[in-house]
Amino acid sequence: MRILHTADWHLGKIVNEFSMLALQEEYLKELVTQTKKLELDALIVAGDLYDRAIPPKEAVSLANRVFTKLTQEVGIPVLVIAGNHDSNERIEYGAELLASSDLYIEGTTKEAVRKVTIKDSHFYLVPYDDHRNIRGVLKDETIRTPEDALKAQLSQVQEDWDPDAINILLYHGFIINQSTDQVLEESDSERALNVGTVDFVPAELVEAFDYVALGHLHKAQKVKSDFIRYSGSPLKYSKSEANHWKQNLLVEVSKEGVQVDPIEIQPSKDLRVVRGLFEDILKETSEDYLFFELEDQEYILDAMNRLRRNYPYAMGLEYIHHKKQEQLDVYHSKEHLETKSSQSLFADFYEQHRGIPLNDDQQQAVVETFEEIEAEEKM
Repeated sequence: MRILHTADWHLGKIVNEFSMLALQEEYLKELVTQTKKLELDALIVAGDLYDRAIPPKEAVSLANRVFTKLTQEVGIPVLVIAGNHDSNERIEYGAELLASSDLYIEGTTKEAVRKVTIKDSHFYLVPYDDHRNIRGVLKDETIRTPEDALKAQLSQVQEDWDPDAINILLYHGFIINQSTDQVLEESDSERALNVGTVDFVPAELVEAFDYVALGHLHKAQKVKSDFIRYSGSPLKYSKSEANHWKQNLLVEVSKEGVQVDPIEIQPSKDLRVVRGLFEDILKETSEDYLFFELEDQEYILDAMNRLRRNYPYAMGLEYIHHKKQEQLDVYHSKEHLETKSSQSLFADFYEQHRGIPLNDDQQQAVVETFEEIEAEEKM
C-alpha cells in the first residue's frame, strides 16, 4: 500500500492578520501535481482540514476544487477525518454521496469505527471528538479520558480484525511514548485538545496497526516507532514553527514493515525569524513572512511601520533584551520588598526598563541621591 500522509491543512488560516489562503492554494496545486507522479493508492488528511468550525467560503471552495482533482483527475481515493479545529458535523456533510467518488470524509463519532477498504488494506477512520461525547455515543460510562475513548473505539475494531490484511489507523489527537522520556514538540498554533483533563493517549494503544497516520502536532515527528507518525502541517503557522522542515510523508506499507520518505514542501514565501540591530536589518529586504527580534537596547520609534517598508509581510516584533528582563522575577512579594533597600529597588527598576544593570558610577550616584533624600526627610 502506497499512501501520502498529510494533515493539518488549516485552510483559511490567518497568521498575525495575514491570510495564508494564497500560499495554501499554491501548496495544494503542487500536491495535485505530485500525486500524478507518485502512483499512490490513497491520500490521507489526518484532521484539521479547516482552521475553524465555520471556514470562509474561499477555503471551502479550495477544498472542493482540490478533492475533485484528486479523485476525478488523478484518480486516487482520499481519506479525511475531522480535527479539533473542524466542525465535526459540517465537514461530514454529503459524506455518503462523496464516498461513491472515492472521497471518504469522517467527521463524527459513530457506534462503530468506520472502515474503508482499498485493495488489500483496511483504513480505520477515527476523527477528533471530545471524550465526553464519545461516552454518550458509545453509551459507556467508563470513558473518562481520551485514552478511555480510543480504547473503547478500538475494542470494536478488534471484533472484525484481519491480521493478514494491512491495517491503517487515521487519528487526530495527542499520542505519546510513555515508556521513554521522548518529548514531542508542540507549536503555538495548535489549539489544546481538552481543558482541565489529560489529553494524551499512550502509543501502546495503537501498536497493532501497520501504520498510524496522526494529525494535530504541526512538526513532522514519529512516536516510539517508525510506523506511528505525525506528518505535521504543510505550512508554518506560527513563530514557533519557523525552524520546522515541512513535508508530506510518502509511506510504503506492507506486512513486512514500513518505509517512510519525506517529501519537502517549498512554498514561495517562507516564515522566518530575523534577529539583529534595527539599522542593520533595514539594510535588507524580503518578501517572506518575518518575525523580528531586535537586539537594540532602546525602543525604536515607529519600528514596525518602518520595517514594513522593506518587509511588507512583517508579522511581529520584540526586543530580546527587554523580553529577557521581563522574565526576571523583579516583582517581589510584600515581605520581600520590605527587606530590600530603596537603592536595590531602583536598581531592579532600572534594569527591567533599560535591559542593562547600573554600572559602578551609576550605582554610586543612586546611593548618594538616596542619602540626600533621606537626609532632607530627617530635617
